[in-house]
Amino acid sequence: MPKATGAGCLFPPLDKRLRIPRRGSSARFQRKVCEANLAGSFQKAARLLGSLASVTISPKEVQLITERVGAVLEKQRRQATDHHLRSRKASCAARKKGPALLVVTLDGGRVQTRQGNPDEKWKEDKVGVVYEAIPCPEQPGHEYEGPPPGDRSITATMANWDSLGDHLSALADRRGYAQAAQKICLSDGAGSIASQRERCFPNATYILDHQHATEHLHQTAQAAFGAGDKAQAWFERQKERLWKGQLAPLIDEIARLSRRAGAPPKNAPETDRRRILQANLHYFKTNREGMDYPRFRKNGWPIGSGIVESVIKQLGKRLKGTEKHWAVSGAEATLQVMTQLISEDGSWEDFWRRCPLAA
Repeated sequence: MPKATGAGCLFPPLDKRLRIPRRGSSARFQRKVCEANLAGSFQKAARLLGSLASVTISPKEVQLITERVGAVLEKQRRQATDHHLRSRKASCAARKKGPALLVVTLDGGRVQTRQGNPDEKWKEDKVGVVYEAIPCPEQPGHEYEGPPPGDRSITATMANWDSLGDHLSALADRRGYAQAAQKICLSDGAGSIASQRERCFPNATYILDHQHATEHLHQTAQAAFGAGDKAQAWFERQKERLWKGQLAPLIDEIARLSRRAGAPPKNAPETDRRRILQANLHYFKTNREGMDYPRFRKNGWPIGSGIVESVIKQLGKRLKGTEKHWAVSGAEATLQVMTQLISEDGSWEDFWRRCPLAA
């Protein structure tokens, strides 16, 4: 009698019904291994599986299974994105009614990688989130919080911003972007993000994250007056203008401070106060359309990018740390697993329902 190498050699019809592969671990086991990544590392995942499921598995095995599943997820995402890019018009006509409000928001984090160039040790992970919301107009006498978010769909990549833009566009399309009654692209004012907003979501209303705007105002105050009461008083006055949408006098005031300080020398460091003032003047001029906060509050739209920032923190707990040095491919695969795990749109369950790893 030949030596059995697994249940697949003895009972293939039953194995097929139970979705047990002829080689390797079952899809159900691989799913549990991936979900254990929520513990924070491959080492912690291995310990968690041992303590809760009495499974003896090494951190390296956890890593290999996670990266295998992540590679499959990345392949499926790439195929879905390619299909979206080829057939945008067809997908737009497929739905008749979309959400009342669809929000697209994007930002970047940092992951420590193993690369030959020391200057590229820290590599940016680009993250995008899509969610629906019900507009919640501002009520007099109440602090404005914006509409509560619906279920989040998340995508991320270690590749370039164009790649993130394509994936995010495909994800928004699946969530009904084209048919949405109102659509918003919410982000900070970074140039790399602005290019994706203009390329992929040109017909969405741009909203600049209010917290980022106030941080730039505070930075401007410090550069103009230094630390102290004068800087704080100036900051409070301009913050009130920003909230009320009085952008013309606000920008004029920053321009006045910049002129008074003078132009920065050609090779001035980023910490030079004149360079800071000049950069912030450009920031507020460039992002002016995204700072119409009175109109945004009246419409009941979100004005903060806390949703995507919280996702970046969640991903950072898994991928970021002084003891974590990733191969870029491994970070990419783990990102795919983690974004599916923390998405709230049922995509993780759908992936395993189709069981692509059990064939």
